Amino acid sequence: MTTPHQGRFFDNIRMTKSCFCALVDALTSRGLLPHGHTSRVSSIKEVALFMQTVGMHKRQRDNMERFQHSLEMINRRFHRVLSALCAMTPELITRPNFTETHTRIANNPDFNKGSADARVLDHAVSHDPTFPFPPIGKYYLVDAGFTNYQCFLAPYHETRYHLLEWRGQGRRYGTPQDMFDHAHSRLQNVIERCFDLLKKRFSILQWGMPSYLLNHQVDIVIACCILHNFIRKFSNDDLIFNEPDEDTPADKETFYHRVHPTTYELESQHILRDSIAMQMWASNHPN
Repeated sequence: MTTPHQGRFFDNIRMTKSCFCALVDALTSRGLLPHGHTSRVSSIKEVALFMQTVGMHKRQRDNMERFQHSLEMINRRFHRVLSALCAMTPELITRPNFTETHTRIANNPDFNKGSADARVLDHAVSHDPTFPFPPIGKYYLVDAGFTNYQCFLAPYHETRYHLLEWRGQGRRYGTPQDMFDHAHSRLQNVIERCFDLLKKRFSILQWGMPSYLLNHQVDIVIACCILHNFIRKFSNDDLIFNEPDEDTPADKETFYHRVHPTTYELESQHILRDSIAMQMWASNHPN
């Protein structure tokens, strides 16, 4: 913790020193971790231990040697920080209200009249009466493996779509459908990049956590998302967030999900998709 080397600190703690100090202050000032001079030193160690575990995927037995504590003490401190971070959920993880379009989409002509984004399972739609359908006029963005119906908006082409083919300012769309599919793919890429950033920062999300109880695994994922949002909010010079934002090719396998929409549902959603595509085309090809 006392090393002056910023790069080494970031590699071990997965955030800058200033952001780490802000995190400790946030947890102690809210009474989620012990405060006071002596207690603060202990809290710093506890947060560092937690970050080593989720960021470097250190085993608790490795932390025993590094922090010179018993396994029972290491586990207790880890779970204390885990609980403290999860207590910040209402502050750092908020559901969108769907009343406004995100500025990144609203200000980008490629996303004009675009959709909300999510990936859903058809089984949940058919069997879960509490499934969170979006409000009227909002849609879940789904890939080509899903049927374009109801509130799920799929691309036109039922083939893999490579964003790299469309990189650069000189790209030209041959049809409104091409323009729609490119915007659709870029929206999907935003979601995938978020997961990539989480896994890049928190190795525990890549390699799994079978030694933890299921409810603790859920809390660890939530805590990583809270840390992700905290770093995004309080660190302007984060090395991971500042990496080039590249369009990645959609080269993963597509799984086709069977649903049985009515003819009316299919036709209605096809008309909606055509309308969005034509509006995008018109906004980029003024007379």
